[in-house]
Amino acid sequence: MVLFFYSKTRIPVGFDSFSKSNAKRTLYYLPLAALVGLGFLGGIDSSLSFSDILIAVLLMTNVGFVEELLFRGYLLEAIEKDKGRKRAVIISGITFGIGHIVNILRGYDASELAVQIAGAVAIGLVLALLVVLTRNLIPGILFHILFNIGGTITVEESSSEGVLLLLIIGICAAYLLYLLRQLNKQ
Repeated sequence: MVLFFYSKTRIPVGFDSFSKSNAKRTLYYLPLAALVGLGFLGGIDSSLSFSDILIAVLLMTNVGFVEELLFRGYLLEAIEKDKGRKRAVIISGITFGIGHIVNILRGYDASELAVQIAGAVAIGLVLALLVVLTRNLIPGILFHILFNIGGTITVEESSSEGVLLLLIIGICAAYLLYLLRQLNKQ
């Protein structure tokens, strides 16, 4: 249904393939790979069955695809058209982060939720800026799927969660500075 709607609206941000002309831009995505790797450091949770993992992978694939299409496709494009790039990136990133408030329904307490929202805002800003720079949703979709899978099927240690969040925010902050410089060169 989402793909059907997407194909009918034809927003100018899309599913471009990678080519020689934009191969250099693929270096933009290396920090995303680092973020995904951080999520798998604890290893896969051995208490999960194969069907648990399969369900998580299918669910996170759908969530990653739909959220990227909504936040970095439709929302970003609509705001960019009306209010400009800067506002579009900021609003898309913050809205994405705040959207994670629904995880309170999954039993998160207030501090866990605040941590997740802060990390989601940082990641949302990065992904929005990447779409503005590359006009391509595919890398963000793939990252989002893999990052969510890592957060769902890996071992969670509450003692290292704060450190992980600081690493994520630190990588995102450095990444944002780099991407902003690239945007200013355009």
